Amino acid sequence: MGDKKRKLAAEAGEPDLKKAKKEKKDKKEKSSKVKEVVEEPVVQEEVVEKKEKKEKKDKKDKKEKKEKKEKKEKEDKEEKKEEKKEEKKEKKEKKDKKEKKEKKEKKSKDSAEQPEAEADAMDVDVKQPEEAPAVNGSDKKDKKDKKEKKKEKKEKKAQDAQPNGAQAEEPAADEASTSQKGNRFIVFVGNLPYSANTESLTKHFEKIAPSSVRVATQKDKPTHSRGFGFVEFDNYDRMKTCLKLYHHSSFDDGKYPPRRINVELTAGGGGNTEHRKSKIEAKNKKLFEERQRAVKQTKQEQHKGPAAQADEGDAFAGVHPSRRRQMV
Repeated sequence: MGDKKRKLAAEAGEPDLKKAKKEKKDKKEKSSKVKEVVEEPVVQEEVVEKKEKKEKKDKKDKKEKKEKKEKKEKEDKEEKKEEKKEEKKEKKEKKDKKEKKEKKEKKSKDSAEQPEAEADAMDVDVKQPEEAPAVNGSDKKDKKDKKEKKKEKKEKKAQDAQPNGAQAEEPAADEASTSQKGNRFIVFVGNLPYSANTESLTKHFEKIAPSSVRVATQKDKPTHSRGFGFVEFDNYDRMKTCLKLYHHSSFDDGKYPPRRINVELTAGGGGNTEHRKSKIEAKNKKLFEERQRAVKQTKQEQHKGPAAQADEGDAFAGVHPSRRRQMV
């Protein structure tokens, strides 16, 4: 009886056990599915984040490369610009040097030709054998020899013609003339009317005999003056006289009303270089100071004049009239 009961109980409990086992199995499967479902989105998110990071990094690298490239291009451009500037500067300096050299050569040629012309004009009676032009150095030597011979002849003539007292003064005069030969004595004349020309300007300065007169004219209208000109003299004394007497003198050519002209120093050669401008400025500054001093001096002389005349006219100017009789 007991065995039968046990069998029945076992048979009755089997479906419950199977059921319980099935339920456990289902639960396990469900939990594994849930885990898989949860893990899949996490993995996908990680992949997406990695991709985004990679893209960002790539973009950053590209940007840095681009910036580096642009920077390098800018530097290259700047270097090229600087190189071009330096090349231009070098070319300009070479050009300036060349021009200066040509000007110096021209000046030296002119200065060498002028003394020869003057010496030929002075010594008309002296004849010398003509020689064929030599090459460079030999030609210069011949010129020097000729000059020295002419100077010696002049000195001999002067010594023979003049007495002993004048003989000592002659070498000093020769030295002064030779020092003046190389220089040019030019003055700038400003504030001229537009009707001024070389004839009217020459007439204005005719008393001090200028060697050459030039009036600057307009390019479009050659007969119209630009309001200034240049007057050149043979020696320094005449130029000084011109600066002293003709500055602020009244210029009248009969076409415009008379006007005061300015006579100032200038430098020969022409051009608007800074060296020439500074040279002219320094010269005129000195001239202005000299003129100011001269004006002050004349004022002082005028102020002293009446008192000095009174003293000269009357010997007893400071004595009382009642005592003058006793001093006679």
